[in-house]
Amino acid sequence: MTDTQPTILLESGTNELEILVFTLRGQRYGVNVAKVREVIEPVQITCLPETHEAVVGVFQLRDTVTPLVDLKVALKQTPTDAPTTGKTIIMEFNDVRVGFLVDTVEQIYRVNWNDVSAMPDLDGVNDAPLTSIAHIKESMVLMLDFEQIVFNIGGIDLFEEHASRMSSRENRSDIRILFAEDSRAMRALITTNLTKADYSNVTVCVDGQEAWDKLEEEVQKNGKVTYDILITDIEMPRIDGLHLTKKLKEHEKMKHLPVVIFSSLVSIDNEKKCASVGANAQITKPQLDQLVTLIDGLVFDEPKA
Repeated sequence: MTDTQPTILLESGTNELEILVFTLRGQRYGVNVAKVREVIEPVQITCLPETHEAVVGVFQLRDTVTPLVDLKVALKQTPTDAPTTGKTIIMEFNDVRVGFLVDTVEQIYRVNWNDVSAMPDLDGVNDAPLTSIAHIKESMVLMLDFEQIVFNIGGIDLFEEHASRMSSRENRSDIRILFAEDSRAMRALITTNLTKADYSNVTVCVDGQEAWDKLEEEVQKNGKVTYDILITDIEMPRIDGLHLTKKLKEHEKMKHLPVVIFSSLVSIDNEKKCASVGANAQITKPQLDQLVTLIDGLVFDEPKA
């Protein structure tokens, strides 16, 4: 593997992803390559006063100043012996660029989301910043929830402060929302804010497969889908949001259901992928303060098919 990210293009809706595998104290972890901008050797660090304990400092790469996070500290492990060793993975998501200090970088693997399992729902596991487990070469790779990690450090301000400013509208509580998201932190954040806006009838799914099962169950039971809208993340175990949307839009009794895809990845390529599978709307996580207005438009203002 080279130090700079290769260009990897995945066809929309194929339910595949690329995982960059790295290690911390011998344990293998993974991250979606779409979040990775570059892998570099250690660089000179400038320390900052009164920052989170996991923030080593900042560094400048070309024209960009980037914070460096000791991933071991963020995971409540023993700190790295020296930030001048190991590798730095530079990631960008939710309009935030962060460097993460790791021990080694292994390589990139292409896998199917069917080879990614959800984390077990157990006390003591639920609070860990993990979204899923990828099965690669007969071993388990822990997929870290980098959104939760950065959120815990204080680097992501989504829409918790916007709920009180959202306009009121009658009958929001009558709208049935199907919501698929594998990150516990994002599930809690979004459902809380939807409820504050009176969108309280939300069925939450931990991945795309669970959402698809609920849709199929509705069709079998009622002959149609009675949800009013589907809101889905892209990165999820078993079935990702793009593949879920593609399957839904190809189904005769589901295709009229409005779909909003949201993602932490801000790119023109991502927008094209969402459009290619038939999503009615797409929104990035930094724009989540606009989600309620977007739902209003799709379920109240647009003509029904």
